[in-house]
Amino acid sequence: LALLERTAAYYVRVLWEAPEASRAREYLLGRGLDEGTLREFRVGYSPSRWDRVLMASRKAGYSEEELLAAGLASRSRDGSGLFDRFRGRIMFPLADERGRVLGFGARALGAGQQPKYLNTSDGEVFHKGRIVYGADLARAAAAKAGRVVLVEGYTDVIALRQAGVPEAVCSMGTALTPQQVDALARLAPKVLFCQDPDA
Repeated sequence: LALLERTAAYYVRVLWEAPEASRAREYLLGRGLDEGTLREFRVGYSPSRWDRVLMASRKAGYSEEELLAAGLASRSRDGSGLFDRFRGRIMFPLADERGRVLGFGARALGAGQQPKYLNTSDGEVFHKGRIVYGADLARAAAAKAGRVVLVEGYTDVIALRQAGVPEAVCSMGTALTPQQVDALARLAPKVLFCQDPDA
């Protein structure tokens, strides 16, 4: 958990300070999202170099096993070494209701960059089907409003909070699982579905 928190803070610094992240800043601000709200959600950017997180984490005393368990590194095909799992992407920390970062949702910027969204794989700490994005920030507002607004995407949640609907969360574009329904029920007695208008 400490490694994930540290990495989330690093990605935030990269987004707002690195020249490489200028396209990501333009994309986010171009969607009408302001810096203050993006910082509240700890949105960041992963550098395109293959070993930035790997090297910094090792230097801080983290092991290869911890990097793999946290979902921050992947093993090379020939098994000879590790590389950063997330490179050149907008990073959305995926936190539990208490605000602890458990993993990341990473959005591609380049047209040829596939997949468009790359999430931390399910593992020891992260289970995508158990959480809803933004629950930590929506919790107090949802309790007060007696409702939670469920949308599909990360930026939808951020935009709604910025527009004065702080009780918004998202299912991260996946099918709604029983565990996510439980997570919603813990937030408020009423859920408003505000899904994208596609089939």
